[in-house]
Amino acid sequence: MPFEPKVSHNTQIRCAIYTRKSTAAGLELEVNSLETQREVCSAYIKCQAHRNWAELPQRYDDGGFSGGSLERPALKRLIGDIEAGRIDMVIVYKIDRLSRSLSDFVRLIDTLSKYETSFVSVTQTFDTSDSMGRLVLNILLTFAQFERELSSDRTRDKKAALMRRGLYVGGTPPFGFFLSKGGRLIVDPERAPLVREMFERFPTTSASQLAREFRDRGCTSRKFVTKAGRERGGWPIYTSRILSILRNPIYAGYIVHRGDWIKAEIEPLTSKEQWDVVQEVRQSRFPARRDPVRNYLLGILHDEQGRRMKIHGGTGRARAERYYKSEYTSWSRDGITRRVMVDAEKTEQLTVSALAAFLVNRPQLRDAVLSLGLYSQEIARLLRMGGKAAKRLRLLDQHGLRAILSAVVPRAEVDTSELRLYVSCHELSRFLAWDGVGIFEKAALQTRASDRVHVVHAPAFLICGHPRFALPIGPCTASAAQPKPWLVKMLTEAAELRSFMLANRNKTIAELAREKRIGPSTFARMLRVNYLAPDIQAAIVDGTEPEHLTCWHILKGPMPLDWEQQRRLLGFV
Repeated sequence: MPFEPKVSHNTQIRCAIYTRKSTAAGLELEVNSLETQREVCSAYIKCQAHRNWAELPQRYDDGGFSGGSLERPALKRLIGDIEAGRIDMVIVYKIDRLSRSLSDFVRLIDTLSKYETSFVSVTQTFDTSDSMGRLVLNILLTFAQFERELSSDRTRDKKAALMRRGLYVGGTPPFGFFLSKGGRLIVDPERAPLVREMFERFPTTSASQLAREFRDRGCTSRKFVTKAGRERGGWPIYTSRILSILRNPIYAGYIVHRGDWIKAEIEPLTSKEQWDVVQEVRQSRFPARRDPVRNYLLGILHDEQGRRMKIHGGTGRARAERYYKSEYTSWSRDGITRRVMVDAEKTEQLTVSALAAFLVNRPQLRDAVLSLGLYSQEIARLLRMGGKAAKRLRLLDQHGLRAILSAVVPRAEVDTSELRLYVSCHELSRFLAWDGVGIFEKAALQTRASDRVHVVHAPAFLICGHPRFALPIGPCTASAAQPKPWLVKMLTEAAELRSFMLANRNKTIAELAREKRIGPSTFARMLRVNYLAPDIQAAIVDGTEPEHLTCWHILKGPMPLDWEQQRRLLGFV
């Protein structure tokens, strides 16, 4: 039973039960795998009542999520509650319910140890306080990961074997076909002529014109009933559907598997020669927009739900805007979890500027580099290279930015209030030592140190459709608060001096200070007051600032430009 909690026997131990099921099948039943796991874990907690174990009412259930990834909503909530100090122990039915990946499990155990949280597997009792227990844990995790990979290999080999025989294994049949009872594609006599018409007319007619004609004629996709009994299909034919049909080689009678063209056992709806002609026309009209050099956050940017964001727009008209939009995953089709979209150019600019600001932030840079567990004169030299690395980053072209971001920032996430960059500490140290010659490439040899990341937070409201004010300024709730007149006067005078300086840009600070009959140093310090965080200025006007805050702290003390550092320095956190 690993990681005994570091609490006294008189303290109640808050136990959270985590359950997981790889598939969503059967979750609608009253008694399912998640409920069974919870009942066993709950009974185990009750048996430990003499040790002051208490079950928390919060449910952490991940139904339909694989154990090979940490991108699970309930697991993220569980980790967030652990970091907030609300949980003392995590109870699972088996170890593989928490993770089937050895590296992911080690990362989770490091997180639990950091926040002094215990971990218990009900059906696999062992103690990791000694070397033998840790050996057993690693063996169990290795076999769990091996079982998952073996299952994936079998599924992949079976699919490849079916494809080599020319059979279709793609789920929903393509437009113009339907599946027979034996699982083979049969030509749909009602919609196959529409597909042939698309391939014949597309070289001389636009896809949008074809879509309008088909809608005017009342053409729709074929209706069918899913295994769950839901009716699907019957949708009008839009431009996107036509373009998707035109680039699918299944209509020429081929299936493409890992770059190999395999003759399918179906009746083709167009010839291979006609299909090639259509591809040339389509590529000339719609050049590739998924260019990883131009859209250098492809494969890196994710939304807060963990969905990868793809590029949309940026083609056709010269002034078309580009957007990153969440991909349409199956588990998010619940009508509640919406896809999000962010402006591509703004997000890319913020990513580069946030990374450059991080490189010149010595405290954060030191924390990231020292997390590798090593210190030497070489590390000290690397810490001094942050400024040069930031300048080098701003001078790179899009190809160089793509190479560096792919290595140094393997993942970025955007939500309603901020952009988070997960900086690889190992690649960061390599980038700091890079001399700028050639293209920066990711290290070929990956070690355990390569898994360490440092999170960079960039507050910003990037998600389209949320035009909210991006500053933490709320209404004044303290009705009895009395503003300090000397602090308010300091803000007013600082604003006046800034206006005076901007109106006389042909004069030096010394000349401006002489006209105002104050010293140049005081003049410069007063100008600096204008760059206080807006919420700090609002608190001074409302009278809700910390009691110890005086003019001396603001004028004479250090004043970083980073607003978060200002809040910590002046006592607002």
